[in-house]
Amino acid sequence: MPQPRADDIDAPEARGVGTIEGPLGILAGGGPLPCVVAEAAIARGLALHIVAIRGESREEIERFPHTWIKWGEIGKMLAAFDAAHCRDLVIIGGVTRPDLANIKFDLGAIRNLPYLLSLSIGGGDDRVLSSIVRFFEGKGYRVHGAGDVAPELLAGEGTLGDKSPSTADKADIEMAFKVVRALGRLDVGQAAVVVKGHVLAVEAAEGTDAMLLRCVELRELGWTRRRNRAGVLVKAPKPGQEERVDLPTIGPETVRKAAAAGLAGIAVAAGQVLIAERAATIEAANEHGLFLLGEPLAGRTDDA
Repeated sequence: MPQPRADDIDAPEARGVGTIEGPLGILAGGGPLPCVVAEAAIARGLALHIVAIRGESREEIERFPHTWIKWGEIGKMLAAFDAAHCRDLVIIGGVTRPDLANIKFDLGAIRNLPYLLSLSIGGGDDRVLSSIVRFFEGKGYRVHGAGDVAPELLAGEGTLGDKSPSTADKADIEMAFKVVRALGRLDVGQAAVVVKGHVLAVEAAEGTDAMLLRCVELRELGWTRRRNRAGVLVKAPKPGQEERVDLPTIGPETVRKAAAAGLAGIAVAAGQVLIAERAATIEAANEHGLFLLGEPLAGRTDDA
C-alpha cells in the first residue's frame, strides 16, 4: 500500500483506532477501499473478517478471511461476523441500491423485515445510512469510519500534488463549497463544479463521475470555450452527514474525468474525504496538470 506523506495523516490514536477492541468486521461494497482498509487493519495487528456482497465487491476480497453473501442474506451476514467474534465494524465501498422485489430474503432478513422495508419508504440517503448504523448498533456492534482504521485514506490539508490553485481558482473553490453545503442541506449531493464564478454542474443521484461526464459534454458543445484550464471540482460531506459510512471519495478516475472536462483542479474537505489509491490519484493530478487541494471545513459558512 502506498505510504502517505507524514503531514497528510492524523495519528491513529486521534481518530479512534484505539477504541477497536477485538476482531474487525468489514462489510464490503465495490471499489478498492475495502481491501485497503483490510490491509491497514492487518498492519495494525487487528484480526478481521470481510463480509462481501456478490455483484458489488471485487474478487480480491478473497485474499482475506471472508464470507460472500447475496443481497437479502442478512442472517448469513450477522452469523459470519458473530462466528469471527467481530463486534467492531467498518462499512465501506460503493453499492447500488437493490430492488427489494428482486431480493431473496433469508431467515435473518425476514426477522428484520420491518426495518428493511422502512429503508425503501421516504427520505434520502442520509436517513437510510443513519438507519443502517442504528441497525448494527442495535445488534450490539460498534460502527467505525474507514478513517479510524486507515487514516492515511483521508485527504490532508494543503496542496497534495505539484500544482497550486491560482487566485481565480480559489474564488471558484469558495463558491463551490457554498454550493455543496446548500446541496447537502437538501440531501442532494456531495460535489459541485464551478468555472469562473459560474455553477456548471452539481452532483445528484448519478454520482460524481457521471456529473463530470456532463461537464465534458458541455465543453464539447462549446459552453466553455477556453484554451487554458479553468474551474474546480469540490467534494465535501453534507452538513450533519453520517460520516462513518458515507464519506465522499475521489480517485484516479475522478482526476481523469476532471481533466477531460477542462478543469484546473480538485478541492476536497480535508480530513473528511477519502482518497482511493492515493499515490495513483496524486500521480494522475500531476500528469494532467491539475491541482489537488485539501481545504478545512471548520469555520466555513455560507457567507464566508
